[in-house]
Amino acid sequence: MNFISLETMSKPRTSDIGNGNPLWDFAVWAYNEPDVEKACLALQNRLGADVTMIMFCLWLARRGTPGNFLARYLGAAIKLSRDWQRSFVEPLRTCRTNFKDFITNTDMGGEEMDTANALRARIKQCELDMEQLQMLAMYSLVEDIEVDDLRTAAQQKADAQNNLNVYFSATGVKLDPLGQAHVVRLLQSVFG
Repeated sequence: MNFISLETMSKPRTSDIGNGNPLWDFAVWAYNEPDVEKACLALQNRLGADVTMIMFCLWLARRGTPGNFLARYLGAAIKLSRDWQRSFVEPLRTCRTNFKDFITNTDMGGEEMDTANALRARIKQCELDMEQLQMLAMYSLVEDIEVDDLRTAAQQKADAQNNLNVYFSATGVKLDPLGQAHVVRLLQSVFG
């Protein structure tokens, strides 16, 4: 039996799953913009919105895909995203969260604690890898759509708002005033 050293387990590895995927590249960029992570997680945790679908809607607008194209691909994207989230991402997220609670509420110490935290980090990386694969599959749904590189930032922002409204409506996400404020922050951070 081969054992993995604590040092190897502790080092975050970079995945190349998303390399060459413009949707993934956009999501990484956007998620690191001010307030985007906080707004996305609030929409996910409070209202059940799918962050991957939010990124998909924003990316379609950012790349210059006019809003009327969303309807053509929305059903397939939502189904793919729901199935992927339920089958792969959510179980890993639940495992990671439960394991964090377990680690926090036990009397682990020293190397045992380090090893448990390293394992939790690997679970988190698996969750991220699954999201990368999901975005790769979502990208394949729309990679052949023509884009309008001449759309202004204001047009892209309006398309993004429309895309999100259509997505929220199609999935039953009801935006309360706080949810609307999160959407405004997302649009402002990504489109200016």
